[in-house]
Amino acid sequence: MKRKASKAFVHLGASSIHGLGCFADIDIKKGEAVKVWDGKDSRFIPLARAHASPQVQLIKRFGIRVSGGYWAPLDFLRISTGWYMNHDADPNIGSDDGDVTYYALRDIKAGEELTMDYRLMDEQHDNLSRDEEVPAVSRARARRRR
Repeated sequence: MKRKASKAFVHLGASSIHGLGCFADIDIKKGEAVKVWDGKDSRFIPLARAHASPQVQLIKRFGIRVSGGYWAPLDFLRISTGWYMNHDADPNIGSDDGDVTYYALRDIKAGEELTMDYRLMDEQHDNLSRDEEVPAVSRARARRRR
């Protein structure tokens, strides 16, 4: 389905969820595509190579854990704003392709933080902090969305 692209620019700011987050500069209508990623700024790093890397802490913090390794930024000095997006069990943006194309799940106000559900990024890994416990209610709601 072809979606209308939002004219919003995403910027970084202090997040009430965790550290930095992505914020909309203008109102975004439900269904509009929201550009938060540059599909050319990621690479796959096999698990053994990631864990042996001097950048292992950055890879674990920013990387998207999938079977066999991580998707991580090509260059940690030049990364898309989407790498800073925080998790919410009830997010305001989602993806049809599970990749770099995101759209508004509901109307989003200017200044509102954009959030995604990390648990929907890979079937085997929830991509939350490895020490964070996800409530059973949230897990059940995530399964119903699939």
